[in-house]
Amino acid sequence: MKFKYLYGPGRKEYVSEFGRFLDGYLREHPEVRRDQELGWRIWWERPVDPRAIDRERQAELKPAAYHSYYYE
Repeated sequence: MKFKYLYGPGRKEYVSEFGRFLDGYLREHPEVRRDQELGWRIWWERPVDPRAIDRERQAELKPAAYHSYYYE
């Protein structure tokens, strides 16, 4: 995790103390990256069923049931 800032005519890379800590921690603990990737797959890479999406859209288009008397 490196942040680049320009200083004068030459370019220098600035890495904060926290950035250095995080880089070192991730280097020493590769299982953290695997856990992050697993969590990503669990929550974001889900199979998509187009028929289910169509059913949801059709359900939204149906008129809502309402009572004949407003205050029922």
